Amino acid sequence: MSAFLGMPSHRPLVILLYPKVDHEKDYVYFWMPFSLLTLAKPLLDEGLADVVLFDGNQANDAAWSDFLDEHLDRAVCIGVSIMTGGGQIGHALDLVRMAKERPGCPPVVFGGPHVNVLGEQTAAHELVDAVLVGPGQNSMPAFVTALTNNTAWEDVPGLISKRRGELVRGPVNPPRTGIMGQYPWHLLDIERYVRDDPTVAPRTLNYISSQGCVYKCQFCYELTYQRKYSAMAADGLVADIDDLARRFGLNGIKFYDADWFVNLKRAAAFCEGVIEGGLDIRWAASINPNDILKARRAGIPLLKLVAASGGSRLLMGVESGNDRVLRDVVKKEVTRAQILDVARDIAEHGVLGSYTFIVGFPGESDAEVDDTYGLIEELRAFDPTPETRVHLFAPYPGTPLYDDAVRAGFEPPSTLDCWSHFDYYDSQTPWTSDETVRRARAATQMRLRPQEVGT
Repeated sequence: MSAFLGMPSHRPLVILLYPKVDHEKDYVYFWMPFSLLTLAKPLLDEGLADVVLFDGNQANDAAWSDFLDEHLDRAVCIGVSIMTGGGQIGHALDLVRMAKERPGCPPVVFGGPHVNVLGEQTAAHELVDAVLVGPGQNSMPAFVTALTNNTAWEDVPGLISKRRGELVRGPVNPPRTGIMGQYPWHLLDIERYVRDDPTVAPRTLNYISSQGCVYKCQFCYELTYQRKYSAMAADGLVADIDDLARRFGLNGIKFYDADWFVNLKRAAAFCEGVIEGGLDIRWAASINPNDILKARRAGIPLLKLVAASGGSRLLMGVESGNDRVLRDVVKKEVTRAQILDVARDIAEHGVLGSYTFIVGFPGESDAEVDDTYGLIEELRAFDPTPETRVHLFAPYPGTPLYDDAVRAGFEPPSTLDCWSHFDYYDSQTPWTSDETVRRARAATQMRLRPQEVGT
């Protein structure tokens, strides 16, 4: 789970922990923990510390115990990344408790999407020594420097910590995250993360090339980050993908950027670079319907370039098939008719469309939900037959629709322990019925494995 060869013993050691996520039944893809790779990169690049990484999706609690046996004595801190839902918070607390029971356990600092919104609540937990709010690329090097130099924690950007029963804060952590890429791949056993993805290629690896999103979907956690959009340049991205493919025998890349196509010129340049370089690789990425509409207006043959460069699948959050919900609730800035037009265009270019929806928004009527399922039926008439996934609305703290959900009767968890039971795969709102859950699961049709379609 880590690489520790050739590291000079005089430098401090940082343990980075990515707790297990409890995915849906039959979920077959466990991707690399990029949130921790982005933290490790500045620590290593600046020579501040050595880093080891533990991924709870790849190893069990017994392996964590052995990992602590090997590394805890030298560690200056343990950094933990948590997101809301999926059981990750509960797994994090269990693993941290195991570390805290050992003598000489160093400070444990939490970060990640959940902390960015509920920093004070997280910092109040007995197992948490500090939290870092905002981009960890900015705050983690400062925190490690404070630990190694024995200086004040209050100087660390985004820090919240307990002191004599009171919470103390560091300065504001700026939202800009800096240049991405050139990840420290040696911290992971890459082969463990290679997947046979029927929508991409037999040897597919995930990758994140940008952070931030310019759209304002009211349910989305991206709104809570308040970070500036930043992305790798197209030429550097092509070179990095080419290098990965050669080193690890890859023939597929699955981009997990929030919206890979925010910068249309970068997207087009990447496609052109793949074509001109003769890279034998297939790839998939997320896209907003407005990206395609903007490309048309700009005269960029985006879908033609995607298909010609090996783009095999485009993931698009459609959210709803009702214009009022799209306009007033989600603020998607697109209409049902435009979604159908864009999806038809994707299919006509031979690219698989993968469309996600949400039902159970606050104030959504049964007729509006029916519009969503009607749109799904229309989309599934295209060739190639698109994937469809229907999610249940989950009120994420810090988003505008979270406040609407609370006003509609949702009772949010009040402690970190209570949040550990929040599961976005099941209904979390009092107005979502068992029938709503059943219907959503029945309409979810994904290509899970080669030659297999299921829920």
